[in-house]
Amino acid sequence: MKKNSRADKGLRFLLCVGAVAAVIWGTGPLLNDWSVINPLMTFIEERDIDAGAYYYTDIEEFAEAGLIMDNTMTYCVNR
Repeated sequence: MKKNSRADKGLRFLLCVGAVAAVIWGTGPLLNDWSVINPLMTFIEERDIDAGAYYYTDIEEFAEAGLIMDNTMTYCVNR
């Protein structure tokens, strides 16, 4: 198996960061004009809703699932 040099790893990292940036700042804004998303965005902006403030952790079922996952990872048998 061939070992990757530091330059190869750095180049891969920069390519990944560039791909993420292209999605966020490139294709993301293009979705604003999409007919499916535009009414939802208008609704959120008109009512001054902070859409980023809503999380699934406020729902009881998700809180219970989170507790079960935490307990599974804490008390599981190490193999």
